[in-house]
Amino acid sequence: MITSQRRLRIAVLLLGVILVPVIALSQSENSDLGIVRVRYVTIVVRDYDEALNWYTNVLGLEKVEEGTFAPGATTSDPLRVGKAAANKKAKRWLVVAPRGRRDVGIILEIAKPFSPSDSIHNYKARVGKETRWVFEVEDCRKFYELALKRGVKFVEIPVDQVWGVTEAMFEDLYGNVFVVQSSRPKPGTSPIIVRPLSDLGRVLRKVTSKTGMD
Repeated sequence: MITSQRRLRIAVLLLGVILVPVIALSQSENSDLGIVRVRYVTIVVRDYDEALNWYTNVLGLEKVEEGTFAPGATTSDPLRVGKAAANKKAKRWLVVAPRGRRDVGIILEIAKPFSPSDSIHNYKARVGKETRWVFEVEDCRKFYELALKRGVKFVEIPVDQVWGVTEAMFEDLYGNVFVVQSSRPKPGTSPIIVRPLSDLGRVLRKVTSKTGMD
């Protein structure tokens, strides 16, 4: 005959068997900030053509993305590749990747000021010493909200860029800067903040000031 005390023990045991997987699943879901994959890695270079030649002809990668855009362009007035190419202040967008792969790319970024007022003069010091990673996330703004609650330090809050993504920048515990991006939300779901490209110089000033490169 099963006593009431034994029945209680059995009930507690069964409850534990049921709750442990549920709690573990809940913790797993709560720890997910929605990072889907590494989308880009940025490498600072001296010269676009020099870098492109090395990464394609020496390393064997292929050019997968190329374009040009100007600092200060807005969503209502983005510069097309041809128009921007004639603009001496335009910035080149150049991405290489392993042949046949489009899931991750290496951005070749030239080391030069983003604007005439940029206070960082020693850009050559960044060559060979700086690499930035770009994470693709499900929802950049949601990532920002969840990560902020966990004490993550953000260099830039989420903004909607002219090239069709929402981006934010954060630092890890060592001061490494990461970019997170997601596809732009549908119209009406969130306000659009346009960050001019020249503002990226301000972001870099925050980061490089720690290393004494400005």
